[in-house]
Amino acid sequence: MKLPLWRTIAGFSVLGSLVAVLLALAPAYVSNTSFTRTLGEIAQSPQAKAADDNGVRDLVMAQAKTSALPVNFSDIKVSRSGGKVGIQLKYAVHINIAGLYRVDLHFHPQTK
Repeated sequence: MKLPLWRTIAGFSVLGSLVAVLLALAPAYVSNTSFTRTLGEIAQSPQAKAADDNGVRDLVMAQAKTSALPVNFSDIKVSRSGGKVGIQLKYAVHINIAGLYRVDLHFHPQTK
């Protein structure tokens, strides 16, 4: 059975749109994954263990700036338990997809 040409075109258009959205959103998710891994390294570093909470926030802000992430100093929460440093924060990335649709991706990375 042969599909009509318009159905084939419509099917490929839908698939193409899904791929375009995936390609637009993927960099934000990759950056968040990398940043979360870096947060773990910061939390385990001797500098973070020796620094006060604001010093740890400064370390996180420096890395966020390097990664070009929109992190606010006040959104970084630092906790200490048993000599370990915990870091939690939240930030949102604004993405325009082809100038037609705007989406805000909210991320909440934290160390474990």
